[in-house]
Amino acid sequence: MSSFQKFITNIAWTTLGKTGVQVILFVVSILLTRYLGKERLGDYATLLVIPVFARFLNSFGLETLINKKLPELNIGDPSGSEGRYLVGRLLAIRFMTTVCFCFLIYHFLPYYLDFIGYQWLIEFRWALIFYFFVITIDSILSTLFMTLLRFKTLTKVETLGVLINLALLVLFIRLDHGIYGVLYAYIISAGITSVIYLSLARGQFSGSVKKPEVGDMRHLAWVSYGISFLGFGLMMQSDVLLLNYFHVGRADIGLYHLATGLGGTMSFLLAGVAPMALSLFSETYTREGIKSLGNLYCQIVGFASYLTIPIFVFCVLNASHVISFIYGSTFLEGSQALVFYASFTGVQIALGINFTVSSLYVIHRRDVVLRSTVEGSILNILLNLILIPNFGMIGAITATGIAMVYMVLRQLKKISTEMQITSTFPIMGQCFLFCLISSIPPLILSWLHMGHLIINLLLYLITLIVLLVCMKPFKYEQRQLITNVYPQLEPWAKWFFRSSKN
Repeated sequence: MSSFQKFITNIAWTTLGKTGVQVILFVVSILLTRYLGKERLGDYATLLVIPVFARFLNSFGLETLINKKLPELNIGDPSGSEGRYLVGRLLAIRFMTTVCFCFLIYHFLPYYLDFIGYQWLIEFRWALIFYFFVITIDSILSTLFMTLLRFKTLTKVETLGVLINLALLVLFIRLDHGIYGVLYAYIISAGITSVIYLSLARGQFSGSVKKPEVGDMRHLAWVSYGISFLGFGLMMQSDVLLLNYFHVGRADIGLYHLATGLGGTMSFLLAGVAPMALSLFSETYTREGIKSLGNLYCQIVGFASYLTIPIFVFCVLNASHVISFIYGSTFLEGSQALVFYASFTGVQIALGINFTVSSLYVIHRRDVVLRSTVEGSILNILLNLILIPNFGMIGAITATGIAMVYMVLRQLKKISTEMQITSTFPIMGQCFLFCLISSIPPLILSWLHMGHLIINLLLYLITLIVLLVCMKPFKYEQRQLITNVYPQLEPWAKWFFRSSKN
């Protein structure tokens, strides 16, 4: 089975599983947003800065090390003893550093809250420590299952976790536990999934072990860590910190959190795909070289375009309907913020940010990732300092968006000098054109004041499907590859794929 066939085989479970998970998370998002309201949602966003930033400081590049090195070790040592050594040591390191950071959060939290003028949030200190603990342990365990391409297991455990989170959130809302209820609903559910992951992964760290050659492991880990650390300026948490510093209203911070959170979920069909791609890129480059890696990159990015561009185009052009339908008319002020953020994020993802970093890691151009991240981070902070005092929340979103697009363009420029990737751009452009044409009927309805999210979505999808059936943009070779992996799709493939090599 080729690397792209492995990708297609696993993408079905990833896509179906993530779709189910995201549907439940949407329900969770609706519940907590409507329950907290704009101001308490702003407080919640302010609180999340602490554990999320601490998780990045605590990463030390371990997830990247598992993602990149474990497939290589398992190829060189089919017994798995070297892989077990790596996984066991990294899990032990993660647990010890996590305990140390819990201690640091406890002691330094009061100083941070004094700095941003939110001293009353100190009551959430232990909740934030527990939140940090579960997200940092869950991160490395879920990465392990992604690297092993065990997406059925990953999907089942994630689905169970979000269902528990939803059930607890409903309970805590009924008991009116406020922000405490939202935090502890997640802490308990994430704790349960981490225990399940740890139990299922025993075979990956217990048993006979053999110490592998260190090679470039330390360098890879430190470069990845440097990217995480120096990339803080690109994180939403840095924007929230500066919004607080410039005394932007709590309600606007809440709307910022809503827009960036909703914009981030639009790429849910690619959730988990980046780690899988890194594993496949690493395997392909090790076995077949850079030419095969370039071919695989183009195939995956082209495929991913049709999973993401249609969602972003629809949401950007129907932002007010999306906000009103999901969160209620109270949050309609966030429509403009969603348009700005989704536009920038959509461009970045369509250009392949989920895969450019993976490719650069594999071809040993990590310095480019580091430099582009540092440059983007500095650019974002400088733009924030200029735009937030004048434009508030929209200024923060614009600054972050410009930095994100700059970063992916910088990475693409370097990748294009190493391997042939130009064939992906016509595919992206074609997909974007189809989506714009499909958006015309819903936009006409909206201009006539007859638009509604469900009606617009159905009309958009019907128009897009008709266009794809008429144009048949996918090649015969792609049809054969898909139907070889999923023979049951053969009756449907004829509608969207060309029937001959001509």
